[in-house]
Order: sequence, then C-alpha cells, then structure tokens
Amino acid sequence: MNLILRLLAAAACTVTVLSARDAPKKNDLFESGLRQVYEDYQKGDDAAVTEKLRILLKMMEEKGAAKVGELLPEILEEWKGGSLKQEDMTVVGGGISISRTYLSGKKEITAKVIKDSPLAKQLIPLIANEDLLKLTNRKTYRISGETAVMEGERKLQLVADGRILVELTGNAEAEEKDLVALVRKLDLNALAKMK
Repeated sequence: MNLILRLLAAAACTVTVLSARDAPKKNDLFESGLRQVYEDYQKGDDAAVTEKLRILLKMMEEKGAAKVGELLPEILEEWKGGSLKQEDMTVVGGGISISRTYLSGKKEITAKVIKDSPLAKQLIPLIANEDLLKLTNRKTYRISGETAVMEGERKLQLVADGRILVELTGNAEAEEKDLVALVRKLDLNALAKMK
C-alpha cells in the first residue's frame, strides 16, 4: 500500500507538471495513463487508481526488462544463449528478473539479472560486505571493479552499482572457472549505468 501511495503522489506531481506544458504527445501511453490515474483519484475511484497504477508500473518494468535483456546477448564468444526469460516478481514486491541460459558443449550456465527488487535489496548488502565474506571464507573475485562471490561450487553472485544483482548458476559440467569467465564477458559497466 505504501508503494501505491508513493506512486499516486508521483503521478499527481507528474500530472501537475504535465498540465503546465503543452498537450501530451499522441502516442505517449504512460503520460495519458498518469492523467487517467489523476482523474480517477479526483473522482475518488480508488479501485481504478490502484489498477491503473499497477498497469503503469508493469509498463515501466517491461521497459526496464528490455534494457536488461540487451545486456545478456545471445552469443558470448563460445557460449550460445537460449531465449530470454522474464520472471514475474509481483509476489516478492516487484522488480525485474531476466535470465538467459548459455551452452558450450555439455556446459550450461544460466545468467540472471535482478533489478529494482525489494527482495534482492535485502540480499545485496550481504553479498557486497567484504568483511562478512572474509569471515565466512567464501571465495571472491574482482570483476569490473565489483566483488563476485562463489556460493558453493556452481553459483557466482555479484552486485553491480550497489543495486543490481547478477547471478550465474552452472550445471554439473560447468566449473567455477567457467562461471568467472562468462561473467567477465558481460558488460557490467553498461549494466551499472542502467537506470
């Protein structure tokens, strides 16, 4: 509910700013959606406001998912990727989760990027805390200026820009060195710049 109130406040501010400008562009669905939300709010139609805010939030998540998908290319040198998969994260508070499974011979590694997730935000401080990692004797690597952490033998986790979780999981044939080599091929700097 707190999220919906924040979205409603943002919508009201945006509509106020938009009203001060010229008429909206014909094809800007998000802007017209914000206007509809504000109109429903003024009418007191809370159910319509809530439903439309959810739709607008989903639109923004899909836009973000497309950007994340670009950072998991189909081919990464000897690794060939399958189709992109998007998980619905509504149950865990929202966010974007995009993954692609890469194959090289019998080796298989799934690369997953999680962004804007309340659940991931709880995990990120644990993964990014180098003092805690030293205490637990987990193996770490430095990749594009970030600390990547091995979770067991076949899972590698990394936090980009302190807010985006990158996770690689390998099958029985994929070794630790394969996970590290594959994550080095991803454009983590572009990922960190993504808003």
